[in-house]
Amino acid sequence: MIENFKSKYIKNLFFYHIYRYFKYQFRYFKAFGATGEDVLLNKIFKNKRGFYIDVGALHPVNGSLTYHLYKRGWNGLNFDIVEKNIRLFKLFRKRDHSQRIAISSNSGSVKSYIFSSGSGLNTLEKSWADKWSRSIGKYKIQKLKKSKLSDIVRNLKIKKNIELLNIDVEGHELSVLQGINFELLRPKIITVEVHVEKTEDIFKTKTFKILQKNKYDLISHYYHTSFFKAREFKISSL
Repeated sequence: MIENFKSKYIKNLFFYHIYRYFKYQFRYFKAFGATGEDVLLNKIFKNKRGFYIDVGALHPVNGSLTYHLYKRGWNGLNFDIVEKNIRLFKLFRKRDHSQRIAISSNSGSVKSYIFSSGSGLNTLEKSWADKWSRSIGKYKIQKLKKSKLSDIVRNLKIKKNIELLNIDVEGHELSVLQGINFELLRPKIITVEVHVEKTEDIFKTKTFKILQKNKYDLISHYYHTSFFKAREFKISSL
């Protein structure tokens, strides 16, 4: 009833538009994601409390797609291949479970290629590291444990519905997806880095094909980050 009254009598007033101008001068949405991806995430999950998994989390605030959700009372799992980054998560994101481990298509051990603790180019892919080393300098090689995401979620006895899975692992995204049993682990939204020159090239990638096969639809793309929605999940907030 209030919304109908507002639509009929308030929204057509000139002063309402003046109010909206000043409202958005002071109540704009601040983004923490590198290219503002968390703006769309907060619209999708507006007024909801949920659980996220961040693979390649890097930093608890800077560039984080989940920090706004955390501020709203969410919690979740954070994984990164650098110990200093995990220490920051444990300091500033105490409701989360944060762990240094490589998420991949199988279990065992793996080499990681580290430029610095704060670098967004740290990776498990040597070819990726070699490409960037030509412009930003040498990397260090560190060995660490790796595991499939489905196995970790099962071992941690995570029984909650998972609203968001974010994957940002510098060329290792496909391997992360290959380690997921989508019948057991089915996030409502998956955000994943897809490195292509043109948006239309996303449809040719193995990432797109594996998610399409598992009944996820591409609904948006922010520069390098693609948004996939589980077909059974209905977005009511947009």
